[in-house]
Amino acid sequence: MFFFDDYIKKINKTKIEYKPVRKFKLELKKVVMWLGTGLPLILIGVLQGYIGYTKNFSIPYMVIAVILIFLGGKHFKNLFSYKIVIDSEKQTLKGQGVDLSFDNIESCTLKEGVVGKGSRLQILVRILTKDKREIIIPLIMNKKIEFICALRDILKERFSIIKG
Repeated sequence: MFFFDDYIKKINKTKIEYKPVRKFKLELKKVVMWLGTGLPLILIGVLQGYIGYTKNFSIPYMVIAVILIFLGGKHFKNLFSYKIVIDSEKQTLKGQGVDLSFDNIESCTLKEGVVGKGSRLQILVRILTKDKREIIIPLIMNKKIEFICALRDILKERFSIIKG
């Protein structure tokens, strides 16, 4: 990943061409991470279930199996459900439980920040709507530069970059 200043320079230099619909999925690093944790959880859960089955349905083994399979399934759900779509014709941003019209956006800022309870600094997009909702989108998708440049070109003066 770039340092934030280099990232901003790259965004300022980049010109993108018009596309009616742009789709963004998870970046490869996150896919590998969620597959690397979800798949072993499911496999360990299946093994625990098998051990519990062979021990005359031992309840502790079966409970652990259900919990592990559930957690692994959540990882797979996150992996395959992540998608953000910028529709330039309908003027909407959709994805991750957000269906937002560009006319409803008051301001959009690109900045470094911490998301949730994490302590890791990452680049994110903060969107304020006219009804005073705040939407934070961490940049964990592929084609990050294209995503930011598409928002910049569509929102024009409502888009800003906060340094440091």
